Amino acid sequence: MDKPRLDRGIPQQSIVYLGLCLIGVLIFILAGIIPAWRTLAEMETQIATASYRLEEQKALAPFYPILIERQGKKESEVLPLPEKDRLPQAKINTLPLNLSNAARMSGMSLVSATLNLKAMVGDAQFMPVSVVLRGSFADFRRFLINLGGLPYVERIEEITIQEKPGAKEYRLTLWVAIG
Repeated sequence: MDKPRLDRGIPQQSIVYLGLCLIGVLIFILAGIIPAWRTLAEMETQIATASYRLEEQKALAPFYPILIERQGKKESEVLPLPEKDRLPQAKINTLPLNLSNAARMSGMSLVSATLNLKAMVGDAQFMPVSVVLRGSFADFRRFLINLGGLPYVERIEEITIQEKPGAKEYRLTLWVAIG
């Protein structure tokens, strides 16, 4: 009995067909599967971004009407600049009350308003007033605007801001025109 010979090589045509099939599979993978996989990864990233934005919008939705309402309430952009006048000496005692009203209208609290009566000797035309306030910086801005509406406030000489527990403390030295 003859034994079949195993040392025969693989036919040349089979090797060519096998090579062509491998090249076809490689082209299919490189041209079809890899770009589709990249597109799928990009779409998953877009979906994750969109879902995050959707959750963010759901969380912030209750604040939207409040912000729209605040946007409609713009503060006056015209600064109050009344014509300068003097505070009569008979009404000097109303100055702390007027400063307190300006502080209250701006959302601040007036801690103290101290008049320097020593400066009123002789023919004094101006009197320094030391004011201490508590509140936020935005309220302080509104206070300064309200202060500009007082016709007898001549100038602000000094402003000191100190951080205190709970709120900032503002110290001002004003010069009031008296007459």
